[in-house]
Amino acid sequence: MSENEKRSLLGKAVHAGERVIGVGASRTAEGPGFTRSGRAMTEARRLAKRGRYAAEDLVDEASYRIKRDPLRSVAITLAVGLGVGALAGWLAGRSARS
Repeated sequence: MSENEKRSLLGKAVHAGERVIGVGASRTAEGPGFTRSGRAMTEARRLAKRGRYAAEDLVDEASYRIKRDPLRSVAITLAVGLGVGALAGWLAGRSARS
């Protein structure tokens, strides 16, 4: 993994996931039933790889869409931000009244 990938948010998440898998593998290798846990670790690694590839595809697709239609991207981002802000304000006001 390059330094730029480690600095990005996605890169940090992937790095943290890889570390968690490594710690889990070292702990399960010590205990009984290694063959079952070995298969489980292989499956967990495959799942982590698929998740990583899916996240990279999502980032690539988002950057392509933003480059292709920047005004629409800004409008959608603004609408989502206003919606989340309104929902947060409504929930905060509702809990304050209780």
